[in-house]
Amino acid sequence: MNIIDSRFYAVVDRLSNLFILNIFWIVSCLPIVTIVPATTAMFSVVRQWQLHQDTSVVRNYFRYLKENFKQSFIIGLMWTVISVVLYFNYFYLNQDHSGAKFIILVPLVLISLLFTGTSAYLFSVMSHYELTWKRAITSSFFMAIANFPITLFIIGVFVLLVVVLMYLPAFTLILFSIGAYINFSLCNRVFQKMEHSGISDHLSKMSKKYKPL
Repeated sequence: MNIIDSRFYAVVDRLSNLFILNIFWIVSCLPIVTIVPATTAMFSVVRQWQLHQDTSVVRNYFRYLKENFKQSFIIGLMWTVISVVLYFNYFYLNQDHSGAKFIILVPLVLISLLFTGTSAYLFSVMSHYELTWKRAITSSFFMAIANFPITLFIIGVFVLLVVVLMYLPAFTLILFSIGAYINFSLCNRVFQKMEHSGISDHLSKMSKKYKPL
């Protein structure tokens, strides 16, 4: 009975922490321009849970939000520009009925896939390694290509979460933090594999971020 109680408590404790983290993330995203810094902070908290068993939320979240703000804000601006450019390219391409449409569509879809794949790793990379914003992006890019099956799986999980939100919007209160938890779990497998191989020596030599306080 004690084992059942302890497992039940562990599940309830984790779900409550995910809920609290999700609420902090939503509130931090309200200014819109803070979405990327807030998301990086959320991933950093999740990393602490998984690697160091540090379940605190409030203290860690605001610590990481402050420490990551400049780097993640710069990346957020870049990602916004790229997203807008891709959107308008698809929008205007949809109005084009000429034969040139398909010639342009192929490289546009390829660029979109690479952008999405890089995004799938980016927040986990920023929360896990001490890297400049340039190296964080390039490392995420190469990880997405080198681990394509996992990349597709991460994207698939993201699509599934979006579908759930479309039909069950009440899950907005917890689903984003759950998504971050799943994403980092998958990315961490890639980190471990690459750090123990010769593929990414430069990453394995970088100091890990956020040791427990």
